[in-house]
Amino acid sequence: MTEITITTGARLHFGFISHGPTGGREFGGVGLMIDRPGFVVRAARAAATDELSCGPWRFRVESLLARLRNSGELGPLRLEIVESPPAHAGLGSGTQLAMAVARISALLGGTGGGAPAELARQAGRGLRSALGLHGFEQGGLLVEAGHFPSGEISPLVARVEFPDEWRLLLIRPHGAAGISGADETDNLARLAPMPTATTDRLCRIALTGILPATVECDFDAACAAIGEFGRIVGEYFALVQGGVFADDRMRRIEPLLVHRRLTGYGQSSWGPTLFVLCPHVEFAGQLAADLAAAPEGRDCEFTIAAPLNRGAAIVCG
Repeated sequence: MTEITITTGARLHFGFISHGPTGGREFGGVGLMIDRPGFVVRAARAAATDELSCGPWRFRVESLLARLRNSGELGPLRLEIVESPPAHAGLGSGTQLAMAVARISALLGGTGGGAPAELARQAGRGLRSALGLHGFEQGGLLVEAGHFPSGEISPLVARVEFPDEWRLLLIRPHGAAGISGADETDNLARLAPMPTATTDRLCRIALTGILPATVECDFDAACAAIGEFGRIVGEYFALVQGGVFADDRMRRIEPLLVHRRLTGYGQSSWGPTLFVLCPHVEFAGQLAADLAAAPEGRDCEFTIAAPLNRGAAIVCG
């Protein structure tokens, strides 16, 4: 094995299903892997010292490699990030990069592929949401149960294929970044525990709405369920993010979606990215063009993504 190339997808997070000291599982949630914007990471063994070409991700990669070298015999690497998504956009970029570098470390360090949960622990990921690490491994529409206070990584409890013809229109306001790191911890601490009734409602929507609608390829039902799930989560987090959506520009976009009678939209994680479920690529393209031409959308970036029903692609040569 002389070189490894890993291509990841991105993770949409529809929202947590629990938060606060309830004595049960915490966080959990529902999410979907999409084919873009993701990472392409290329790596091989280096002669003497690390040779990193990682752009703005260099410090993150250096920190990951230092951490991973505590867990195995990994020599110097030549590592290049060929393509990358925006950071802190609500698309799970940190986890996808960490899992890619951890997989490279395991393959080139001689420890084998490594189980996803073990790779995540070595890379310091999955402390709250585990959707990204499960999605890195197998893609699809995912439901995780949340973890107990012991801190174990949240187990995956459901995974279904998302209809291949459906598309996700991603709307991201230029120059905006979602909450992360210490700010995320502080904001979570400010929130009162999520009421049990809210958790119960979210679990019902996931089990009797989102999952069966996806399995049955019922587009309208999937839109209604995903939209309802996102609104409930957004209302809970409104205290710390300023509203159902974290960015004012996304709040101004919403009436345009409502006017078109669209229901399958929501914020991914802490945002600021908004996603809109579309029945096919032509619909997504026309919607993107119309929104981009409107005053509310002129300061936004639009990306059409397809569902990703497989794990990250790994090519060894």
